[in-house]
Amino acid sequence: MLTLLLLLTALAMLGVVLLARWLDGRQWAASLTAYEMALPRGLSAEDVAAFLGHVSSSTHAPRFNLMTPPPLGLELHADRSGIRHVLLVPPTMRGTVLAGLRAAMPGVRLEELPERPAIPGRMVVAAEGRLRGLDRPMAHERATQVSSNLLAALQPLAAGTHLCVQWLFVGSRTPAPVTSQRHTNAETLLELLQGNHLADGEALRAARLKQKQPLLHAVVRVAATGERAHALSVFGRAWGALRGQNTPGATLVRRALPSAVVAKRIMDRRLPILAWPVLVNSQELAGILGLPLGDAHLPGLRQQSARQLPPADAMRSTGTVIGLSTYPGMAERPLALKTPDRLRHSWVLGPVGVGKSTLLANMALQDIQAGRGVVVVDPKSDLVADLLNRIPEHRHNDVLIIDPSATDYPVGLNLLDIASGEHAGELAVDHLTHIMASLWRSSFGPRSTDVIRNSLLTLTHTRSADGSRFTLVELPELLQNPSFRGFVTSQPTVPESVRSFWLHFAQMSEAERQSVIGPSLNKLRSFTTRTALRLMFGQAKGVRLDEVFTKRRIILIPLSSGVLGSESAALVGAVIMAGLWQATQARFAIPPEKRHPVSIFADEFQDVLRLPVDLADMLAKSRGAGVGLVLAHQHLGQLSEEAKTAVLGTVRTQILFQTEYDDARTLAPRFAPLTPADLTGLGAYEIFARPCVGNVTLGPVSGRTLPLPEATTDGQALALASRQRFGRPRADVEVALMKRILPRGGPGYGLGREQLEGRS
Repeated sequence: MLTLLLLLTALAMLGVVLLARWLDGRQWAASLTAYEMALPRGLSAEDVAAFLGHVSSSTHAPRFNLMTPPPLGLELHADRSGIRHVLLVPPTMRGTVLAGLRAAMPGVRLEELPERPAIPGRMVVAAEGRLRGLDRPMAHERATQVSSNLLAALQPLAAGTHLCVQWLFVGSRTPAPVTSQRHTNAETLLELLQGNHLADGEALRAARLKQKQPLLHAVVRVAATGERAHALSVFGRAWGALRGQNTPGATLVRRALPSAVVAKRIMDRRLPILAWPVLVNSQELAGILGLPLGDAHLPGLRQQSARQLPPADAMRSTGTVIGLSTYPGMAERPLALKTPDRLRHSWVLGPVGVGKSTLLANMALQDIQAGRGVVVVDPKSDLVADLLNRIPEHRHNDVLIIDPSATDYPVGLNLLDIASGEHAGELAVDHLTHIMASLWRSSFGPRSTDVIRNSLLTLTHTRSADGSRFTLVELPELLQNPSFRGFVTSQPTVPESVRSFWLHFAQMSEAERQSVIGPSLNKLRSFTTRTALRLMFGQAKGVRLDEVFTKRRIILIPLSSGVLGSESAALVGAVIMAGLWQATQARFAIPPEKRHPVSIFADEFQDVLRLPVDLADMLAKSRGAGVGLVLAHQHLGQLSEEAKTAVLGTVRTQILFQTEYDDARTLAPRFAPLTPADLTGLGAYEIFARPCVGNVTLGPVSGRTLPLPEATTDGQALALASRQRFGRPRADVEVALMKRILPRGGPGYGLGREQLEGRS
């Protein structure tokens, strides 16, 4: 009777233990956080083994309940779209596990999933494995090949087929030393860990080899869904690949369990209650875990090499948001720049299609919402279109769009009158001459410079017959039309320093004049005869670029080279930047506390930033004037050595999208500890940034840019309203152009619009 009572008590205690384990297992499964893994190329078995060794030392197999630290999970999900690796981590282990993972595999990318992945459809076949011969090592030297075979077996899959390989694993307790005392060969390593001993020398050596690396308990399950024949075929390939490390005495075999039972365990992510069916060391598990090893290119496998870096504590979370952190556990943490730091300028590098324009648009929209003056120079027009569709209603009247291709209501920009103040005209001439020389450097020598500069100075200091200012469009007439030239140069306001040029010019023969002005005219006509540029640059009274400071305008300049031509687009952008630089210099005349911040966004800035001053000096002075530039382009090869040095040495916030290999090699030392593989491995809309915080450039942080907000405005209607407000009807511009080249009292002077239009 006493024996029966003891037996019943023991069974009751065992039932309590098993129930506790079952309940703990359910709680563990419900608490898991899922991370999708993108693994770097060139991952070695030693890298994976190092991570598993960290897991072994950080977790422990349960005795009576799960306790802490608990097990981990790793699942491979394969379907027609590809292969996914999902790491399952309990919340109490997240920091430890993720830190160990990054230490062992620096290039690994982790993305936290909103929910744990499910297996679609009914499982046609499911199996659980166990290891025969726990005291014998598997052939871990075949790890790379076995891993490749397993992943290759998962592709291609038919539509509707899904295969899952599920591993749950936890560290084993430290085993007792292997001794040479005699025991039968049938003793298992599990018994050895409980204090038993092995007998023969071969078994002793095998056990010691098994224990040489950290040990882990594990369970592996494989299931397939879809059309039965195909599901069975895929399952067979995967299960066969898992046996690739089998050796005599250590074989992974299928347990005699119904598929329905295993399917339920997979869906519930159920932990073993009585005993773990697999005991392997870290090297053995590295080969059959299903992580990509080596450099083989496997179908359906997404591999990345860009690691994730956390933001420094000093990194702002409020201000102008450039993106969100991609570091696991901080995925919603904004990465922001304060206004004083933005005045130290930003540099954005990235090829077409990676999200560069989206970043610029989001930054500009935040400035617009804050009520700041903004200038956007866009070489493709898409950025401007995106902004027009999202400008808040309270700032619609501030929009000034300068679109040369829109000729119905052309907005004028008089290059000889783009800034006010003393000496502004001469500065405008110097800038314009420098721009032309930089655009046509191969054929723009000292003689062309002399002709252009003196001609522009003359037009700057004189007036047309109707009293209006001259424009760039009158320059060819000044050089070719004797009657018009005589009318202009006879005005008393022509500077004395210029009169000697015209005196010498008048003494030349016609052939000599053509020889002098020919190279200049060839270039000028390419602009003054283009309808879009003639209507824009041919207006005596145009918009004032300095209104971005005085009235906080939103100046948008779309420059589509497909419409304007590359040279014309570059000229428009360059003269606008020159005008902005003149207006920026004028800001030093007002007290610093009244210099409200203004942002200038220049995409493909190397085409439009052509100033007769050192770029580094210009950037330094702009900061003092309250102007923050965002300079963007595609690759370093677009920059001269001088511009590259200025950008890398002066611009304090540096933002990289995916870079090409040569640029990555150049920039990696600046973005240490990142490598060239990290910089080339970024996906679309992903960035590495070195932010400026408090006049200190911090180390790199990884992030992803935000998508554009939903459109709220009819951008085309807003653009038309802006052109009608700031531009003039085309017919009026054409009439004014013709009247300016007619001397007062000469033929045609004083005719109305209809007569002049008829003459033209």
